[in-house]
Amino acid sequence: MTTIVDVTTLSIVLNGYFEDSSFITGAQPTNDDFEVFNALPQAPSADKYPHLARWYKTIANTEAPTKCEHPACGCEVIKSSNEPEPEQEDEDEDDDEDFDLFGSDDDGSEAEEIRAKIVADYKARKAQKGPLPAAKTTVVYHVKPWDIDTDLDELETKIRAIQMDGLVWGQVAKRTPVAFGIHHLEIYNVVEDEKVSVDDIVELIEGFEDHVQSVDIALMSKV
Repeated sequence: MTTIVDVTTLSIVLNGYFEDSSFITGAQPTNDDFEVFNALPQAPSADKYPHLARWYKTIANTEAPTKCEHPACGCEVIKSSNEPEPEQEDEDEDDDEDFDLFGSDDDGSEAEEIRAKIVADYKARKAQKGPLPAAKTTVVYHVKPWDIDTDLDELETKIRAIQMDGLVWGQVAKRTPVAFGIHHLEIYNVVEDEKVSVDDIVELIEGFEDHVQSVDIALMSKV
């Protein structure tokens, strides 16, 4: 049976798995790690999947182990760097986001067992930890007024009146000098990424046309 897994889903599962595990099995890299490594189409994003990226980098810098050929030995040995790589048959690349996780149609394959173990362990750990907290971002805005006569206190009040689910304004706002006696308003908020669009907030602030000349995002930082 061929197992088709969405790349994003697989990355989320593996990132959760490697949060508490250094490798697939045990404390050292094994063939299991290289089975999974070779299934990933590209290096994962360190920002989105830090634990998976750490593991991926480790495996990328590790020589693949291979089974000892002696029939009475089940040990693993490190493949010599001088050993020629086996020729690989040309295969058509598939750009689809869904792909064959381990490239095997064998129901009892070791690769399938590895995949099942990872998914089961991840689900068990996730159930123990409960739901993950919502992803949040701190955003700092520089709001530039038209001129020195713009009432920044009134402008701040208008901006803070922008309310929506998943948006919390910071308690402090700053007046920062720009030039010729003009100050811009520096104000920040914390937003839930899945609920609030920063672009929407910028558009709402720019909607105060009598007060606002422009709005810049000075800083965005994950909470």
